[in-house]
Amino acid sequence: MLEGNILKFMEEISKNKRGEFYIFYEEVPVKVLLKILNIDFIREQIEFEINPKIEAMISQEKQIYAKYKDEVFVLRAIIWNKENLITSFPRFAVEPKVNRENVRVKCSNKKPVLLEIENIKLCVTLRDISERGFSFKLPKEIHIEVGEDYSGKITINDKNFPLKFKVLYKTERPDNTYRYGAKFVEIKPTLENEIAKYITERQREIAKILNTFAD
Repeated sequence: MLEGNILKFMEEISKNKRGEFYIFYEEVPVKVLLKILNIDFIREQIEFEINPKIEAMISQEKQIYAKYKDEVFVLRAIIWNKENLITSFPRFAVEPKVNRENVRVKCSNKKPVLLEIENIKLCVTLRDISERGFSFKLPKEIHIEVGEDYSGKITINDKNFPLKFKVLYKTERPDNTYRYGAKFVEIKPTLENEIAKYITERQREIAKILNTFAD
């Protein structure tokens, strides 16, 4: 049952037959205005008109975001092609990505960022990173606690740095893993500078790709 700001948001886009949404490509937000073709209140699905450029971005993230009265909603992509997109009804986003204060980028497969966690003696590849935090995935059988501090080592731009971090949240993924979000604790200036260099380089790479999506 729809209620609160989600109900008001649905009423607004139903009336306007279009809405402003965000698609995250390589963790970079791209604002798009989408035309609404149909809202199915029985199946709780929304059908949008899209184009091949938007379809390419949807294929990576498989969800879109909307911001309404300081709240962030996420709509899960169900079916899509080069002309149409069908999503679920909006729900409150666990991680309000649209409200991020720091630039975050998805880590490159060619230049991965590695994290070694001392407490569980494990090395993982980071999914994304900002100057304030990062995220990564772990198999469900490996447990780390939300709210706890951990120590370890991060390898970025082929350089190693000790670090401490606090786990802020975890979300269940369909591939039998949990995705964890963390923030740095007492980050050293040398590591902060190296992360800034990495982000700047990734932004240049991503900008070149996004230019191919521009109208």
